[in-house]
Amino acid sequence: MNLTKEKLIALWKRRAEIFADEHNKAYVDRFEKINSIFDDLKGMEVEKCPSENKVVVKKTVGEVNSLEITEISCNDYFGIASDSRDFCQDRSRGEEPVKHMAESLSNNCDYWKIFIQDVGCLLSGYEFYPEIRNWYKMREEYRILSNTRSGYDDNGSLLTGGQYQAPSSQLSGNNYFFWVVETIKQIRSGEFKTSESKFVLSYPKDGKLKIENNQKEMLDKRFPYKFFYMWTHKDEVIHPFSLKAYKNFVTKKDFKYEFDQGMNQPYDDFKSKWKEYSESIIRMIKDADSSVEESVVISDLSKLISIIMVNDQDIKNIRDLIETGNKAIILWGPPGTGKTYQAMELVKEMLAIPDMGEKEKNEAEIEKYRFPKTENGSFDIVQFHPNYSYEDFVGGISPKLDGETLSYVLKVGRFKKFCDEASQNANKKFVFIIDEINRADLSAVFGELLYALEYRDRPISIPNFKDQFVIPSNVYIIGTMNNVDKSLVSFDLALRRRFGFYKVMPNLNVLESVLSDFITEKTLSQFVERCGYLNEKISNSKDQGLGLGEDYQIGHAYFLKIKDFLPDNNLSTKKMEDNSSAANLQGGNDFDTVDLTVFELEKLWVYHIEPLLEEYLGNKVDDENIKNKIKKFRDDFTKEFDA
Repeated sequence: MNLTKEKLIALWKRRAEIFADEHNKAYVDRFEKINSIFDDLKGMEVEKCPSENKVVVKKTVGEVNSLEITEISCNDYFGIASDSRDFCQDRSRGEEPVKHMAESLSNNCDYWKIFIQDVGCLLSGYEFYPEIRNWYKMREEYRILSNTRSGYDDNGSLLTGGQYQAPSSQLSGNNYFFWVVETIKQIRSGEFKTSESKFVLSYPKDGKLKIENNQKEMLDKRFPYKFFYMWTHKDEVIHPFSLKAYKNFVTKKDFKYEFDQGMNQPYDDFKSKWKEYSESIIRMIKDADSSVEESVVISDLSKLISIIMVNDQDIKNIRDLIETGNKAIILWGPPGTGKTYQAMELVKEMLAIPDMGEKEKNEAEIEKYRFPKTENGSFDIVQFHPNYSYEDFVGGISPKLDGETLSYVLKVGRFKKFCDEASQNANKKFVFIIDEINRADLSAVFGELLYALEYRDRPISIPNFKDQFVIPSNVYIIGTMNNVDKSLVSFDLALRRRFGFYKVMPNLNVLESVLSDFITEKTLSQFVERCGYLNEKISNSKDQGLGLGEDYQIGHAYFLKIKDFLPDNNLSTKKMEDNSSAANLQGGNDFDTVDLTVFELEKLWVYHIEPLLEEYLGNKVDDENIKNKIKKFRDDFTKEFDA
């Protein structure tokens, strides 16, 4: 979502609907749970008894007994690392640190057991649970510490797939929960100093991490302290519930928080500037909706930002992934989810192709970067198919017919030409898109390039060519892959490990963004709801669903085809002048918007949705029970809209 001030105000006015949306329930619950945890923390105190190696945690509100914990090294920054209870152990040993700490330190008090678990889940981006678990589900949209590693700063991409996850997952295992309580209390009171904190970034296993001051310097710029500050001052400032929500919001053009674009603003500087930044956005909302009290504005706005920003598919996240590891990624997912579109958006981002403001001008500008043009970097795109060969991709001996004479010539493949040119322009980026990458026999097409994919700039010998071949480090490969097409071959493991994988799922928010210029809000909102309902029925087996799984959902690109069946928008003005269908036309932006009707829904179903479902189901489509389900889906999808 390209979030603008106008869009945020519009979403603010719809916040009750957004909060009540079942698809957002997990995010709303997350926000409210964090709110509850920080309310609990207000009434807690930590007493340290270094001479007795003891810590006492008191809850000053309510009837919960104080918690006394012994065998604690109160003065040692890395004390938890030497604790005989082994809380920050290697997770491969099978015991989850959050569970271990909750059971070991709670003195069998149910309140403290769940509270300790909640603190661990908060630190590590786990879902919250009402009971002690043997394992916890981490979600990238919940993390407060990034999960990739760049040197030792732990501040890279926010993505999950193929990335280093230990910094997030073990943050809870490397910190006693009462040091978190103490840290948050000090931040609330204004007494906190990063140089004196007991909060630990990572296990002190080697190098820089063994040095206490190094960890403190790293943490000074990381998000956890900023997160604690926002939530301890939640009555005064905007407080998103995760790093992803924060990062996606403050990097938006209309809401750019210039002091932390690199996610590395020091804590003291952050706390002095975040309040002023928050006040400017709160003021904007209050100017648009003066009837709401400021305390409600801050809370609801923070919740709204959290929801819409973790739902956002930020192309910068994909860019983070491709610029790590082997510089090769696969965008994969159900049909129609915009994988090729995302690939081209990534090309524009990486090559810094300017937005010219108009479709035709943008297309002309993009062509200036298409191979063999290389002045400002370059991209190329090829689509694989079952007959695509090594000779097409890399090169080899190829037959040539000249009149009646057949000869054989050495053909240079498309990817080799691309890489050879990139080698001559090492300071520029070259991006190669392979659409439908797994439609070809990949082992045959790539051949010995498997080695070159992993070891960039290292020459290899290839058949029939005298000169050695390299894939230079300035070449980035983006593959797209429809994972439910029955004709597709699977990736072998050797090739799979040379790519990072990013799953692209249906994003129904796109429908509102694209179709709002053509369709009235009244019918568009109902249309989007029906699309979501249909995907639920396809995925789940409950309530007469098909139970095919989430990978068989219908992508938003299929639903966008409804636009093809709308009346010609350019004729809207004439229709109004003729009083033809005037009741269905509303004043719009560049065009007049129209109400969707059963006519357009029927066409979309017959020409696009039903054939795709039949392809998904194969022979099962002849089953009488399946037929009845499909008929019910069609009736629900194409019925008249509510007035």
